[in-house]
Amino acid sequence: MGDQPSDVMPIRNIDMPDASMPGALEGRFELLVQSVVDYAIYMLDPAGHIASWNSGAQHIKGYAAEEVLGRHFSMFYTQEDQALGLPERVLSIAEREGRYNGESWRVRRDGSRFRALVVVDAIRDPSGTLLGFAKVTRDITRQWEAQCRLEESERRLRLFAEGAIEYALCMLDTEGRIQDWNVSTQRVTGYTAEDVIGQPLDLLLEEAGVSGALLRRARETGSREEERRLRRKDGSFFLAQVAVRALADQDGVLHGFACMIRDVSEQRATQNALEDTREQLFQSQKLDALGQLTGGVAHDFNNILQAITGSLDVATLYLQRGEPGKAEHQLESAMNAVDKASHLTRRLLAFARRQPLLPTRFDLNASVASMIDLLERTVGATVSMRIDLCPDPLWITCDIHQLETSLINIAINGRDAMPHGGTLRISTGTASARTTKLHGEQVFACLTVEDSGIGMSREMASKAFDPFFTTKPLGQGTGLGLSMVHGFMEQSRGTVTLHSQPGEGTRVTLLFPLDDGEGETTAVEDA
Repeated sequence: MGDQPSDVMPIRNIDMPDASMPGALEGRFELLVQSVVDYAIYMLDPAGHIASWNSGAQHIKGYAAEEVLGRHFSMFYTQEDQALGLPERVLSIAEREGRYNGESWRVRRDGSRFRALVVVDAIRDPSGTLLGFAKVTRDITRQWEAQCRLEESERRLRLFAEGAIEYALCMLDTEGRIQDWNVSTQRVTGYTAEDVIGQPLDLLLEEAGVSGALLRRARETGSREEERRLRRKDGSFFLAQVAVRALADQDGVLHGFACMIRDVSEQRATQNALEDTREQLFQSQKLDALGQLTGGVAHDFNNILQAITGSLDVATLYLQRGEPGKAEHQLESAMNAVDKASHLTRRLLAFARRQPLLPTRFDLNASVASMIDLLERTVGATVSMRIDLCPDPLWITCDIHQLETSLINIAINGRDAMPHGGTLRISTGTASARTTKLHGEQVFACLTVEDSGIGMSREMASKAFDPFFTTKPLGQGTGLGLSMVHGFMEQSRGTVTLHSQPGEGTRVTLLFPLDDGEGETTAVEDA
């Protein structure tokens, strides 16, 4: 460092190979160098002392020419790099190999640091004698910081991808070939990255050739999700949820696909087992409700049989007397009683029959109307029934047999809440309710069952839909009726609410989404 050596001269006066350049051309060269402000361009003598300084060097490093000419270029290096001997090593490499390229931190006049891209070229005369070095420095701090942010983002993304142990994540190119493969994908499929990189996605699919359609749909719609059977490395297969998302820039240029694979074999097995259990529980609840029905129906059946027997006895007497006209009237009465018994039997058999859960579209009013006789016999003579049906059809989609079971269960609960008699009101209509999904109000078909019974406290009402909760004495209720109703309504995308006050009765309200669209309609027979 120290004072400027006497042999240091401006760049145009250094004894370089082109020193014989005409003055006008040399001046233009000097003007060109000085006009570059984005690059620090300056000369060093063979020992590394600064021999020239352009405006770009002053702009980037903050030093004027008179502050640096003659000083050693190591003044721009950090103390750490100086201690490591980096300035000397840079000149040594440039002298030995002709050029040095590097990137490191440099220090400005104000003490701040910047990231510098450095090129140092050795300058020799025709005989090979080292005359000095040409040094070009560019401030790349912004680019370096942006690259660091990108690398950090990629690192975090990689950590996220590797940490998503339940999801297998891989990247595909525009042709559907696997480009990246996380650890979870290896765990799920058994394939290592070396096994699959560069291979088409079809390698994993049981059905050959389907990945093309999957990627095409993803590109058309932005993303595509399907359930597919995938092949593991050991040859076994598993059911997987495959989600593919097209990776396109703002201009719509496709750069590849992100593919997420999730093993749902165990989940589907659990769901199937749950559905089987639910169906068995539903059938068990139907049989329990059927047992409740028989108490109310037995008395009516006995009355019907007595009516049939009485009519036949009277008809026999008239025939013995030779009065067939009067006997015909009695036979007609007996046949009417038989029709009533047959109707009741068919309803009971249809109610008890084990049938698959099958949502169908039907009119709620027609379904309730077809059950009036059965409901009246269920609640018994001490309970007065009041039916108020909406004059307009209320089309809903759900399992009609579950609806019948739910209505029977609610009616039985109402009957039991009125041990000394009372009124059971069943009504239909429409009601508006606010839904989270639609962020607004939606019109529902409404089925309401109200009794004038003893009612329940707020605490008891809050537990009414809990499985096995019952207010009945031991042995007189399973506590599954209303819980089954709650599950049925959730399956039907509806809701069920219960309002009760001690001494004021109970009101159960079922809300079903209206289905006004065209579709298959199920007629409700008065079986």
